[in-house]
Amino acid sequence: MLGILAARLVNRPVKLVLRREQMYGPVGHRAPTRQTLRMGMDGEGRLTAIHHHARTASSTFDDFFEPAADASHTLYAIPAITTSHEVVRLDTGTPLFMRAPGEATGSVALESAIDEAAHACGMDPLEFRLRNYAEVEPMTGKPFSSKALRECYRQAAEAFGWESRPLQPRLMRDADGFLTGWGMGTATFPAIMFQAEARAVLKADGSGLMETGAQDMGQGAWTAFAQIAADGLGLDIDQVDFRAGSSDLPNAGIAGGSGHTATAGMAIHNAGAAVVARLADLATSHQASPLFGAGNEGVLARGGRLYRRDDESRGESYAEILARAGLTEIEGHGKGAPDPASQETYAKHAHGAVFAEVKVDPDFGQIRVTRLVGAFAAGRVINPRLVRSQYYGGMIWGVSFALHEEAITDRRSGRIQNANLAEYHVPVNTDVPSVEALLVHEDDPYVNALGIKGVGEIGITGTAGAVANAVWHATGVRPRRFPIRIEDLLG
Repeated sequence: MLGILAARLVNRPVKLVLRREQMYGPVGHRAPTRQTLRMGMDGEGRLTAIHHHARTASSTFDDFFEPAADASHTLYAIPAITTSHEVVRLDTGTPLFMRAPGEATGSVALESAIDEAAHACGMDPLEFRLRNYAEVEPMTGKPFSSKALRECYRQAAEAFGWESRPLQPRLMRDADGFLTGWGMGTATFPAIMFQAEARAVLKADGSGLMETGAQDMGQGAWTAFAQIAADGLGLDIDQVDFRAGSSDLPNAGIAGGSGHTATAGMAIHNAGAAVVARLADLATSHQASPLFGAGNEGVLARGGRLYRRDDESRGESYAEILARAGLTEIEGHGKGAPDPASQETYAKHAHGAVFAEVKVDPDFGQIRVTRLVGAFAAGRVINPRLVRSQYYGGMIWGVSFALHEEAITDRRSGRIQNANLAEYHVPVNTDVPSVEALLVHEDDPYVNALGIKGVGEIGITGTAGAVANAVWHATGVRPRRFPIRIEDLLG
């Protein structure tokens, strides 16, 4: 905002440069929370009630409230659910959206409590979650647009070797004498869509152009968008010029909320469909075309050609259609937006399951995560390599949430005391465990026409809880604060 205001003031490009310590606090951070969960269960291990209360902090001059307790709305089949939030205003910078806002902080508390409830019932944590599996969204009663969570549980548990886990804590040690623990957590994040636009062009040489003002923060969004553009235009990907990253292009919406691919992707898809429909109109209305009389519904696009659906031996190239019409190019426009009717009818979420192994030094309490296996179902996967990379990043961030990251506030000044990468700890290579991410197939005809859900944030939501539960299984000590400290285990 300051850079934009300065640029407008001097009517010249402005580059805003911040020092490292200025990147903590004043420009947003994850809000601290103190959460309390109360649960009721019957004699068969079924949850009957839950109250999830979250106390959080915001600044004295702005409004952002971390919706941590909302994590308890969707995951488990509980007939009586109440959630509440309490906000304390402090003289600090305003907290803002940090990846998986609400769900990251709320799910670590919820999954820890679910694990504790399972132990109180004498049940395996996975069995307990399956017994309380929600077939519909508990808070609304809506059916899920799709939900392959059972399959996520099955595949991840099988890959991890969960069936050999002892029920009681402190029963596993490795060859070096380190306490070993296995824990799990359920992952979830809503399937969000925003508003976006795109422009598509088919040219006389048979190539295509797709334009949308999308951002790519490094997760590979432009690669996925180029793939969607090629599919929508019926061209090979090397025949499409994909343009993005400039504010003079059609608005592609927000690159956040795990909704960027679904939102801009739908705009791209619809723009491609619009320009192909215009091209089909030209062909099917011209008597010289082998497609004459087929109508839009009777035509399909593939490999830079239009074909009759009822006879694919009859077709012609894009270049031939445009040349006959005397056109150098033809364009179409598309929008991406959530469907209000579908929003009212279905609950839309991505789901997953994460299993973690930790090793704890019995004398010094040092914790190492040694293995993570996650399985995730997030609708249609456009590019498996990019999606798996997003899951890796989310799971590693979950480890960081559980064991490393902590911004320490000076209670006198409200400033962050450890505003540097020496004292603010993030996991380095030696802290990152063996990570395996499984992509579970899921068809969703309702979330959007492409069936896409987001993958950027869901990997965080199950992992921190899985690590915390593994620490309890290794030590018998239930973590109550994060990051988990050595003194928490030794005290």
